[in-house]
Amino acid sequence: MPTPLKYNPAYHDDWAWSLAIKGATDQDIADAFRVSRRTIIRWRQTYPSFNTACQSGKEVADAKVKKSLFERAVGFEYQEKESVIDVDPRTGEQKPVRVRTLTKKAVPDTMAQMYWLNNRCRDEFSQTQKVTLDGAVQTSPFDNLTDDELRRLAQMDEGLDGDAE
Repeated sequence: MPTPLKYNPAYHDDWAWSLAIKGATDQDIADAFRVSRRTIIRWRQTYPSFNTACQSGKEVADAKVKKSLFERAVGFEYQEKESVIDVDPRTGEQKPVRVRTLTKKAVPDTMAQMYWLNNRCRDEFSQTQKVTLDGAVQTSPFDNLTDDELRRLAQMDEGLDGDAE
């Protein structure tokens, strides 16, 4: 990698912010500056204005994603323009283009709702599973029954089979 650039706040702060607001990670910013990720980390620790630029850009990008996820989860309306070209059937001439604006509704997305609820309402909608290992493996509900209990169940089963005939 070439010799690291000398930090220039007038240059690097704005550029880092503009990259971060587009979703760039520290590694992406380092690649754009042609420095190592360690250099970006060091600059963020050493220069408060650089850290603020990176952080605020990332916060704006995150907020946009959160807003889009929310809209996707609850549904939203949007405008769509449709250009219509009319042709005179007798002459074949095209008439001026008409533009129609349609309002459409994007229906709520179930996966976005699940993601939102799983992360925001963890106590009510958590999809996490708790697995504990205590050394016991139970493969059958009959494992803990005594021989007498198993015989009684077998006799009950035979009695039911006999009724069916």
